Parts: sequence; C-alpha cells; structure tokens
Amino acid sequence: MVTGIVSICGLCICASLICKITEKYSKEQAVLLVIAVCTFIFMAVLSGIPDIAAKLDELTGRLQIDSEYITILFKALGICYITQFSADICRDCNETAIASAVEILGKIQLIVLALPLFEQLIDVIMVIME
Repeated sequence: MVTGIVSICGLCICASLICKITEKYSKEQAVLLVIAVCTFIFMAVLSGIPDIAAKLDELTGRLQIDSEYITILFKALGICYITQFSADICRDCNETAIASAVEILGKIQLIVLALPLFEQLIDVIMVIME
C-alpha cells in the first residue's frame, strides 16, 4: 500500500516537472498531461472503493443504523471529491468561470441529495411539536 502511494506521488512530481517544462512550448500538451495524470490517480482511487464499501456494510450491520444514511453520506462525499477534482482541473486550465459553475453544480447536487434527510427531520420536528 505504501509502495503504491510512493509510486503515485513520484508520478505526480515527475508529471508536474514535465508540465512546467512543457507549458513554455505547448500549454495544450501540459494541460492534457495534467488531465491524464489526474484521471490515472482517480482510477487508482476507485480501485479501493469495493473494500471500503464492504467494510462499511459490515460496520453498518453491527451498529444497526439505517444504511440509507450511510449511502447518502458517501454519495455526498463522492460529489464533493468529483466536484473539487473537476474544478481544480478547470482552474489549472485558467477557466475560473467553468470551475465556479462546477462548484455551484456540486452544491446544488448536495442539496438535492440531502432533501430526504430534511424531510425526515421536519417529520421528527412535527411529531415533537404535537
């Protein structure tokens, strides 16, 4: 595991140095390299998701928590990571308006995802007030 992290960090440092050298001659190629490396890292991260999901299922079963809450939590976390990843790439391309739009989209998606939780919270408050 540590070897994989060290390898990926080494790749990132090398890619960053290559980008700095390349962007003097071709900004487009530097951006493509950034996108390729980021995509590779994102795919490497996705390979660990099944292990995390299995462990969470085990923990959820032991705690006897409604799995819907855990699902919403991790969907929200995924939205945050993907939004940040996309916005950072857009900023690297000097497209701050697109980066801001991506961030707004992510925030709206989080609100939509959380609506069932808000609905349940309102139901609980209504029961308490009666």
